[in-house]
Amino acid sequence: MGPDTEQAIRQAWAELLDVEGLDGGDRILRLTPDAETVSFVRVLGQGVFSGPAWALQRATNLSDDELSLLPVLMRLASDHGARPLGAAELSYTDARVEHADLPTTQDEAAVVALEDACSPADVDEVGLGSMPHRWVLLDRPDSAVAESGADTPTDPTPLAGSGYVVWADKLAHMGVLTSPVARGRGYGVLAAAVGTNAALDAGLIPQWRVRWDNEASKRVAQVLGYELVGSQTTVFIDLES
Repeated sequence: MGPDTEQAIRQAWAELLDVEGLDGGDRILRLTPDAETVSFVRVLGQGVFSGPAWALQRATNLSDDELSLLPVLMRLASDHGARPLGAAELSYTDARVEHADLPTTQDEAAVVALEDACSPADVDEVGLGSMPHRWVLLDRPDSAVAESGADTPTDPTPLAGSGYVVWADKLAHMGVLTSPVARGRGYGVLAAAVGTNAALDAGLIPQWRVRWDNEASKRVAQVLGYELVGSQTTVFIDLES
């Protein structure tokens, strides 16, 4: 990624975290006495730790590598009702992706059909239906019907979809959902490429945030050329404990 892209990422996260700026320097401690979470975000080599005063004090002797681990934050806040929200990797790209030309649609019915074909857990994690910008990759039913000799055409089948939500006016937070019957065949990568290019065309920086243990999603990001530059780890806490 170019230096302008990196600077834009820093500016976006500074806004999201409500800190004065990220300059690649020492860890920033952000006091959030009324927050219901303790979190550590690392972007392009600089960490931001957010939480109540007791959490900031306990983090003093821990390294950035340690704070990026969910079990470490769980132990740090164990006596304050710590519950895991998650640990994720943050990757970005500023380069367009060359991909095969397959039919896509932004029709609401296709999004609904794709989500209906997937598990509720996958639907909730991606949130494609609630994204304002999304594209669904379709199969080629007309060709299939012609080859089979069928008299009645079939409706297009949604294979995968991608979309994004804009964060801090600069980042396109990406989401990709693939139908179970289409997995392992490259359709998720194709759909993600469509969404990535659309975000770049809109003047945004595509952001790929993936759970640290989701190897399949990590591979998709690597294929698309996303660069790993940070992490986000968060636990819920009880304010009164």
